[in-house]
Amino acid sequence: MTVKIVRIIKEITEEFEDCSPRADSLIHSLRAFGYGLGMAIADLIDNSIFAESQLIQIDYNWNDADPWIRIMDDGKGMSEQELLNAMRFGSSSPLEVRDPNDLGRFGLGLKTASLSQCKQLTVATKPPGDSASIRYWDLDHVEKVKKWEIGKNPDLSIQELIDPLNNKENGTLVIWKKLDRYFDHNEEIDDGNDIFNRKFLEVIKYLEMVFHQLLENKDFNIKVGRHECKPWDPFLTSNACTETKYDEKYEDGKVYVMPYILPHVSKRTPYENESGGGPLGWNAQQGFYLYRNMRMIVSGGYLNLDLKPEEHYKLARIKVEITNDMDHDWEIDVCKADAIPPERLKNDLLRIARAARSSASEIYRARTGVKKGGKKGTVEKVWQKQVKDEKIFYKINTRHPVLKEYLDKMSEDKKTIKSLFSLLESTVPHHLIVLDGLENEDCFQDLDDNKNNPDKILIDMCVHFYIIKRENRMSHEDAVEETLSNEPFGRHPIFRAKLDALQEQFSDI
Repeated sequence: MTVKIVRIIKEITEEFEDCSPRADSLIHSLRAFGYGLGMAIADLIDNSIFAESQLIQIDYNWNDADPWIRIMDDGKGMSEQELLNAMRFGSSSPLEVRDPNDLGRFGLGLKTASLSQCKQLTVATKPPGDSASIRYWDLDHVEKVKKWEIGKNPDLSIQELIDPLNNKENGTLVIWKKLDRYFDHNEEIDDGNDIFNRKFLEVIKYLEMVFHQLLENKDFNIKVGRHECKPWDPFLTSNACTETKYDEKYEDGKVYVMPYILPHVSKRTPYENESGGGPLGWNAQQGFYLYRNMRMIVSGGYLNLDLKPEEHYKLARIKVEITNDMDHDWEIDVCKADAIPPERLKNDLLRIARAARSSASEIYRARTGVKKGGKKGTVEKVWQKQVKDEKIFYKINTRHPVLKEYLDKMSEDKKTIKSLFSLLESTVPHHLIVLDGLENEDCFQDLDDNKNNPDKILIDMCVHFYIIKRENRMSHEDAVEETLSNEPFGRHPIFRAKLDALQEQFSDI
């Protein structure tokens, strides 16, 4: 009777019950975080760095359509219990206080990064003075048993790949097999080997970008196959013409901001012109570079600050460094490839970005010979002011080089075009222009360096005129100078930027 009463009371008062997730469903869902191959490998390298590794070796093999990838470090390794915890999903909380050098956050990176690329993850680790411990996840097994079961004894093919660790005093080795995200595991792929190998050319560029600050230290190395990764410097700090602006600090020094204005193409070496664009190219790599513990999180872009990349701002790059206890504030994602700054810092970051963009556009303004507040040299105007009987009127300048070039090509229609010019000249709304200027100060829209990009048709016309000059054996600088001396091409820095981008096409001239 007493037992029955206790059971009834327990049923009435108990407010919670177990609701564990299905292993087979959740483990497949965790594969969808959006890692690229480079991102996934970088996430594992973060663990190696925290383990005080000096050399990280990445090997890969197509292996007759059964490809594998192996990441091995010489870090301090883990005990068997530490390995088991590392293989557990959610092994640590993002809310926990972490070591200042820890590059992790969610306790998911090793698993989610690996399983985003493969269905079989094996980790072998060896601490100093101890033997190696091995554990592996196999998604096919989890799917079959529908339990969070982890393996201890992988098959012989995996054991052979683990052998290099046995020759080391300590370290950790990760193996990815069943790489189903690249190819159907059961399909024959004729050029699969080439496709697989080409992916690692992209991986190399990505790792050289993300870990460039660490790679500058001679005691830290990453090797991909036989290739030793070299640091990619997004700020071209070795170039004497790179400009640095005033640095700023926020949040008691936890946030450090340094804008860089990179040199014009004429001030860069051929190698800098090629490598400086980074993995995504000059235009896409402009903007903010966010680092946490010297590890790059964001590589370009404007951090959701409502600014768009433009050709004439591509020389502006802004370094931002934060400490690892600010992950939550900056909304760093699981892949460690995106972030959103806290609201309290957005206005300052926006101000810094606008100032850097303005300085970058001035590089092109300086090259055109046109600066705010004045013009240098002779500029051929489209409209000419004329005076008759003390009256002012404006005529289209048919001697303008661009207009003349088009008119000469249209000899049969020249009279028609000139008639159209006459119509435009006779209908210039002088009185409205004067009234609008009096009623609304500074109301007229011009092409400035922050907005109001010129129409594509004008950009195409500018490019066309430049190409004619180059085809006539004129040097790049002379062709640019002559082209931009014609209105309106000297008004906006994007014209110069577009022409400089064409320089390599005529490198033989």
